Amino acid sequence: MSDTIREVVRKKYAKAITGKKGCCGGSSCCDTSLSKATQKITGNLYSESEVQGLPEDMIATSFGCGNPTALADLYSGETVLDLGSGAGLDVLLSARRVGPNGKAYGLDMTDEMLAEARQNQKKSGITNVEFLKGHIEDIPLPDNSIDVIISNCVINLSADKDKVLKECFRVLKPGGRIAVSDIVLKKPLPLNVQQDLIAWAGCIAGALKDTEYQDKLKDVGFENIEVQVTRVYDITDIGIEMFSHLSEVELAQAEGAVVSAFIRARKPKVIAVNGIDYEIRQATANDLTKVQELLTRAGLPTDGVDDNIKHFLVATTKNNKLLAVIGMEQAGAHGLLRSLICDPNFSKQGIANELVKAAIASAAKDGIKRLYLLTQTAERYMKRFGFQTIERQEIPGDLLKQSKLNTACPTCGTCMSLELG
Repeated sequence: MSDTIREVVRKKYAKAITGKKGCCGGSSCCDTSLSKATQKITGNLYSESEVQGLPEDMIATSFGCGNPTALADLYSGETVLDLGSGAGLDVLLSARRVGPNGKAYGLDMTDEMLAEARQNQKKSGITNVEFLKGHIEDIPLPDNSIDVIISNCVINLSADKDKVLKECFRVLKPGGRIAVSDIVLKKPLPLNVQQDLIAWAGCIAGALKDTEYQDKLKDVGFENIEVQVTRVYDITDIGIEMFSHLSEVELAQAEGAVVSAFIRARKPKVIAVNGIDYEIRQATANDLTKVQELLTRAGLPTDGVDDNIKHFLVATTKNNKLLAVIGMEQAGAHGLLRSLICDPNFSKQGIANELVKAAIASAAKDGIKRLYLLTQTAERYMKRFGFQTIERQEIPGDLLKQSKLNTACPTCGTCMSLELG
């Protein structure tokens, strides 16, 4: 049954994209009933400012039920995966938001969709994008490699949603999040609608109840689960032709059942590396002494740590053993990274890498537009994250004026910066 559903879905969307109208466009690409249904679901989801500069026909070939890029928090430097990326609209919008130091992947099973998406990418000139062929039940990416998963009315099309959600959990980094638009049900649909493959390809029959969606996410291991209804659909408004075979009793049963929703969830932040479980979190006053001790042992300055401890991130084990730390000083839209150090007993295990990425994402979330740093030993290392060498006088005066590190020898270190957007 699942292979049959997948093939029906693949053929429907291959035909739709070949017609260049999308199921939200005209009736030529889909059966009449399916076209009318999806037109009500997929229309008016993107603003003109969002799609400015993108190929003009991309909206017409969008099959979504929401706009996950508008509802998801995306930050500079993050890696995003769009499940069922279609013609590539949400991938390109995501790539813009994560910037040149981030990346956006699109995954789709339909050759025609992938060809269209790659053409749209070429027209847009956006380069931090990669489109992959595959199934959402078997994502062709490594474990713990993605910061954010988005999807636009696609997970409901899968006949094995448990496997999809398990794959999402696998590829997300610890603390990573899923933020998808999907069709969900507030109550069960009549059985003959659930079994209708045409309705399935139209995003309706395969939808889960909202509570069932939440339970499946929880069973996989997600936390902070939220289902937010964004649209409620009138069955007759969607398209009476699709439901012409239903009795009056069945129509009444179906009324109010179909909604689109934004589903959020997060993978727990605990990170396992070489047998060590740890999490990255914001430092508190209770961490101050341990942070200062670690910096002192490493020969790094502790000036200003007490004033800026709320801007520090720490990696700690479950019993609160401090493994690593990274700090930040902030002046308006500028930030100064400082105090990156890992306990020597836990070095070379990727903990510092995760701290730097977390600090960059945290800075972007706090509205910092450009990060700076001073280093004597980590120039090559920080270039991995997009930092570029600059002259000391390029560091904003207001940042240096308040920084406790402004007395550092100007000839002994290298100044670097990273634009966050």
